Amino acid sequence: MLVWQENFLTGESVKNPNKIKKKLNNGKLVPGIYLLTLSENPSNLMDIIPAAMLIQKSLYGICPKIIGMAKGKDEALEMVRSLIDEMYTETGTFATAEYIENR
Repeated sequence: MLVWQENFLTGESVKNPNKIKKKLNNGKLVPGIYLLTLSENPSNLMDIIPAAMLIQKSLYGICPKIIGMAKGKDEALEMVRSLIDEMYTETGTFATAEYIENR
C-alpha cells in the first residue's frame, strides 16, 4: 500500500483528490496525475513521479511517502517550486521532511 502524508497537498487542477488516492491505492491507472514524494536520495529534496508508473508493481512497492498530487507536470513543478520557496522563507533551511511533517 502507498504511504500518504496526512493532509497531502493537491494542485488546483486536481478534482476529487480522495477518489484519485483511492484508485492509486487499488493499483488503478490514473493518467495525467503526478505525485510529489520525499526523495530517498539525500542529494534531492523531492521527486515527481507520474502516477501511471505505479502500475509497475516493482515501483508501487517502493514508492516513497507521497506528499502531494498535481494534474500535469507543469502544475507539479510549480507546486515543488512554491513549496521550496515557502519552506526556505519560513525556516531558512531545506529540511523538507521535517517541514512537511510540521506543516
